[in-house]
Amino acid sequence: MFTKKMSHHCIHMLHYKLKNYRLLAMKQLNDQNVITIGDKDTASAVLFWFHGYGANNWSFEPAMKMLNLLLDDRLFIVIPNAPERDGKRSWYPLPKVKTDGLVIEDYVGLREAHKLVDALIDVCGYDGAIIVGGFSQGAALSLSYQLENSAKIKACIALSGYMPNAENYRMKRAEDAKIFIAHGTNDNVISFDSYEKTIQFLETKCTNIHKHEGDFGHTITKEVTAEMTDWISKLI
Repeated sequence: MFTKKMSHHCIHMLHYKLKNYRLLAMKQLNDQNVITIGDKDTASAVLFWFHGYGANNWSFEPAMKMLNLLLDDRLFIVIPNAPERDGKRSWYPLPKVKTDGLVIEDYVGLREAHKLVDALIDVCGYDGAIIVGGFSQGAALSLSYQLENSAKIKACIALSGYMPNAENYRMKRAEDAKIFIAHGTNDNVISFDSYEKTIQFLETKCTNIHKHEGDFGHTITKEVTAEMTDWISKLI
C-alpha cells in the first residue's frame, strides 16, 4: 500500500536526486567541463550538443564554433562532457547483446541521463527556444529526450545515431517535434538499417522530419553541416 508516509519519503528522495543532478551540472560548469559558445543574452536559441560514446566535448568545439559563425552567432551552444563509465565517457550504459542475439537496453540508465540534461538546462537558465542535438550516442540521447520533453524542446538534431529504447516510447506523442536526422549508408558503427528503423519509428510520432542520407560512414560531412546549418537558420 502506498501510504502517506511512503509518499513523503518518495518525494524527499526525488528532491534529493534532483538536487544531486543539479549539483553535478553546476560542478561540470565550475570545473570547465562544459564548453559554451556564443552570447546567451543575444542568441535566438540555445543548442545543447552531446558527443558520442568514448568521445568528449572539446572534439566538437571547432565544428560548433564554425556552425555558429555560419549562423551569424544566433546560437548559444552548450557542450557538456558525459560522465565516465568504466574509463570511457558515456551518457548511458551501452546495449548488451545476449548469446541468442537479443539486445538488452538500459532504460533506467537512459532516464538517468535525461535527468542530467534537465539539470544542465536548468543551470543554464535560458528562457528562449531550446534545441538538443548530438552525434552517435549523443544523437540517441537527443532523440529520446525530444520525445520525452516535446513541449519544452523546439527541435532535435540527430547525426549518425539511433532511437534508443524505442519500446518505451511507443505511447509517446510528439506531433510538434522538429527533427533533423542524418546518416551514412557506409556507417559501420551504427548501421543504416538501424537508421531506417529509427525513421520508421519517428514517422509514427511526428511529420516534421528532415532527412539527409548519403554515401558516407560514421562521421559528419561538409554536406551534412551545410544542410543542417540551412535547416537551423530557417528554424530560428
